[in-house]
Amino acid sequence: MESSCSTFNDIDNEHPKSIIHIDIDCFYAQVEMVRSPELCTVPLGIQQKNIVVTSNYEARNYGIQKCMLVTEALKLCPNLKLVNGEDLHDYRAASNKIFAILQSWKCPVEKLGMDENFIDVTNLVQERLKSTDVNNITLSGHLYEEPSMECCGCHNRLKIASQIASEVRKKVFDELGFTICAGIAHNKLLAKLICPLHKPNDQTTIFPQHAVNFMATLQSVRSIPTIGSKTTETLISQKVLSVSDLQQVSVEVLKKHFSSDMAVRLKKLSIGEDNTPVKQTGKPQSIGLEDSFKTVSVKSEVEEKFEALLQRLLVLVREDGRIPVSLRVTLRKKDAKRLSSHRESRQCQISPSLFTIASGTLTVTASGQQKLMTIIMRLFNKLIDLNKPFHLTLVGLAFTKFQERMTGRSSIVNYLMNDISVQSVLNLQNDGDTSVSSMDYSAASPSSSTTTDLSDAEVEPSPKKPKKVNWIAKRRCLSKEDIASPSKLKVGELRLNSKELEKVSELRLNSRDRSLTPRASPAKECLSDASDTMNDVAEGGNCDDCPSYVDKEVFNALPDEMQQELKTMWKNPSSSGMPVQRSSPRTNKAKPNTILKYFVPHK
Repeated sequence: MESSCSTFNDIDNEHPKSIIHIDIDCFYAQVEMVRSPELCTVPLGIQQKNIVVTSNYEARNYGIQKCMLVTEALKLCPNLKLVNGEDLHDYRAASNKIFAILQSWKCPVEKLGMDENFIDVTNLVQERLKSTDVNNITLSGHLYEEPSMECCGCHNRLKIASQIASEVRKKVFDELGFTICAGIAHNKLLAKLICPLHKPNDQTTIFPQHAVNFMATLQSVRSIPTIGSKTTETLISQKVLSVSDLQQVSVEVLKKHFSSDMAVRLKKLSIGEDNTPVKQTGKPQSIGLEDSFKTVSVKSEVEEKFEALLQRLLVLVREDGRIPVSLRVTLRKKDAKRLSSHRESRQCQISPSLFTIASGTLTVTASGQQKLMTIIMRLFNKLIDLNKPFHLTLVGLAFTKFQERMTGRSSIVNYLMNDISVQSVLNLQNDGDTSVSSMDYSAASPSSSTTTDLSDAEVEPSPKKPKKVNWIAKRRCLSKEDIASPSKLKVGELRLNSKELEKVSELRLNSRDRSLTPRASPAKECLSDASDTMNDVAEGGNCDDCPSYVDKEVFNALPDEMQQELKTMWKNPSSSGMPVQRSSPRTNKAKPNTILKYFVPHK
């Protein structure tokens, strides 16, 4: 059969990649053996419920297989040592430690479950080739088959990749004590399939020209990753049982039962072709736990199981460090009519305030846990009709969305610091003296209409330099009974846009050298009943004759220059560009942001 090497025209780019597949030997069992070395020499099985999910190689010598019933396993090996493995915490921790070591090679690492990883060492191989004599490159571990001819330089690249794989396996064993097997190939498919050829604690390399022959040795099409049970059933119905059968069938025949893309992909997989990239694994999109059992039909028992799952789940969230904002509840119902079980899920948003960060650690208070349980049971009630009998065989909890604290140039804090200055009035004292009250302008969003609480956020310097206007307002001497509560001087009531700030700043500069000639800032917002009061206000040092919609305390706290500007606009509305007609009925159309709108009392 024609090799895959001859199907390409550009020989220099035929097989450019070098991929390593890492598989940790009998992972769960190894974690227990590393923790308790006395278990290394005895048959060991990891038990979850009534099933042996995995075992060490001592136990496999007795014929014990994955997912075997405990009763059957004990018949084959009466002296089998069983360890409860329902709590996955230690296994996750070990998996994360191994993942961290793999990342130390500065190559993309993709997790495949807890015990498998892909590493794309293509760039690292290219770097090592520059300082290596190509005539003296040796291969580490086993080779699937000796090559009959040189391909495209991929032989030397894969040999160097095999050396890297050996280094990876040695470092993991030296630092953590875990043995690993590895597969080395030019794509993910072949690397994964060749990996277990010399288990345990060994590695195998396959060259591209042997891909077709190797794939033909697989007895079932189900052996190919990504081919699921439904696809397998369809292929079997067409008498396509082995991978060799899949190699022989034409694409046209496959298109009769699959989409065109799927048919082509199946054909390529059968001859060992796979171009899927190694995607760097980040933090998981969801963190969840499940508990399966025979049957539970009482709400109180279901609640107990949810409480136990929640406690374990909060430990995982604390280790992850992100704040959950969505919770999902999953149930598996036993349906006598369907003679099978099926899953149903419900999820909802949860408040991030349920979680607090103390000393850098994410925690949930007792009241927060109680609120989470209330949410969980509310979702449960939506999934189950308690007026009817129910039978559950599984419950699950998962946090499905997370919130991370954003900082830097793209953070919301940084965005709020551009273009607009917001006035905050601080330290107003009610003592009647002539002390100076400072008004500072912090940055805010020009388009934001919602209040954002930044009390816990770190205020960062803006990459742009917003125009800030620092005003010093000389507070008038007022008696205590004349001074209103400082709460009236809210930030939201004294916002200014950029154009108004520039004009006010210009007024302040001009007032130093000549008598003040008020210049009104343009005001485009219509104010109800403005025409009745605009001409009633005369210039003066107080606001006794201010329009009815003006808050006098706020007006008196403003700088003299702004008071003069406002009075000028009220007195001569036509010169300031301010319309005097009554405002039209309110519409949803957005209106310009001006200083005058903040003197209208909130209704």
